[in-house]
Amino acid sequence: MKSIYLFFSLALFSISFTSHAQDPVVISEDGAKGDLDIEPDVSELPFRQRMHYGGGISGLSFGNPTSIGISPMAGYMLTNNTILGAGLTYQYFSFRGYQASNLLGQRIFVRQFVPALSAMIGQSYLTAQIENFQDLSNTAIKTKYSTPVLVGVGIGSKLGINLNVLYDLNYSAGSNSPYGTALVVQVGGFFF
Repeated sequence: MKSIYLFFSLALFSISFTSHAQDPVVISEDGAKGDLDIEPDVSELPFRQRMHYGGGISGLSFGNPTSIGISPMAGYMLTNNTILGAGLTYQYFSFRGYQASNLLGQRIFVRQFVPALSAMIGQSYLTAQIENFQDLSNTAIKTKYSTPVLVGVGIGSKLGINLNVLYDLNYSAGSNSPYGTALVVQVGGFFF
């Protein structure tokens, strides 16, 4: 009798259960090509659709020193996960006991979206940028500022608001950095 129960138990567990799920529903938009859930390969897009424009604020530091900057930027999607771009930066910098500086600079940056990093943190990416500043102040002595080389992590999507936390590899306590510290925070993103 026990062998019959054992036989029926094993037979019951060996049966594969199949579920008959509903076919997926594909919602389409007017003019949309293909499934909207799948990101199209950017290599198939024309140049104009691979370009994105935006800006933000950077180098936020209040107190001694005070630093705040604004920066418009443009980016080009090399691949679905890589954006290469350039931008201008205006930076106000003041240090107690010294005259304030108005700095104008250029920057080149790259953003690399890493799926493993995004799985841990959410929509995130690695970023690096190099900047160059010149002093526009009307003073007899122009301060020569160091060239920030920034690396870090950003959180946000390809289009929309992003938060970058960067570390300046060229920062030292005695250098003339346009930022008040080696840790640089930027808020901004691509909007068009």
